[in-house]
Formats: sequence, structure tokens, C-alpha cells
Amino acid sequence: LQYKCDWYGKKLIQVNPSYTSQICANCGKNNHRLELNKSEWLAVREWDCPNCGKHLDRDINAAQVILQK
Repeated sequence: LQYKCDWYGKKLIQVNPSYTSQICANCGKNNHRLELNKSEWLAVREWDCPNCGKHLDRDINAAQVILQK
């Protein structure tokens, strides 16, 4: 990807995607998997932020958190 960015005059920014589905894109608080273990958390597709109450889709939320970073 870097060489393509160089061709088109763009900047490549790499973001570590770890834990981005656990951070609320609305308020920025980490929910720590809502006290679920890893396999239970992976089965959760939507969740409500315990801090601000926003209803979030896990994948869309992760994408928004990555864009914010």
C-alpha cells in the first residue's frame, strides 16, 4: 500500500485494530468486553455503551474508532 500512496501523493497511516470494537466511538470509553470472556465477546454483534448508553454495532463502531485514531 505504501508504494501506491507514494504514486498518488497520499499518506498511509497504520492503526492497530486491537480493542477498537470495545471502545465507544461516541464517548471514547473502553467497556472491557462488558465483563465477557473473549469467545463470548466475539459472539456479541451489538452492544450498548455502559457509559453513555449509545447502541452500537460492533464492526461499525470499530471502523469509526479507527477513523478517529
